[in-house]
Amino acid sequence: MKHIKSIFYIFFAAILIVSCNTPERSVGMTNWTDDGTEFKFHLGTEQSIDIVKKWDKLQNNGDWEGALELFVDTATVTYQNGQKVAASEMTEMARKRDSNYKANNIDYSWTLQGAFSVDLDPTRGGEHVHADYVMNYDDGENKAGVNTVLRFYIIDGKIVTVNQFNQSIIME
Repeated sequence: MKHIKSIFYIFFAAILIVSCNTPERSVGMTNWTDDGTEFKFHLGTEQSIDIVKKWDKLQNNGDWEGALELFVDTATVTYQNGQKVAASEMTEMARKRDSNYKANNIDYSWTLQGAFSVDLDPTRGGEHVHADYVMNYDDGENKAGVNTVLRFYIIDGKIVTVNQFNQSIIME
């Protein structure tokens, strides 16, 4: 019986050692660094995704000040056409647009479809959150739809950059 206990403890210790030495899973490649060092992507955290979900909720509810508080002071937003603006400019444009559309009974919405977060170096902080949206527009005469990817870069719970990429949806 003592031999069985000894074997069990040795087996348990071996599993513990192996599980602790399992390398962290990473995939892909990027050389986004200043010195050209190639990094792989690691899974990000739910906390960064939660920041994007919170921003989405605040935007959809028209809480412009609350949404703006999720950005660092120097945050930038780059639209699909390459135009770069401060987060405050983007927020003010969205506020005016939504107010105008509401006053004119235009159905306009951005719907978050999904999001995932990746990290280049989990020891340094900062995550890239990719958020997929569908935008719909209907003014009673014209309808439009756009698939959009917003790529957020988040450090310490604050949005640092947003980059937008669009694909038109053919309305039939």
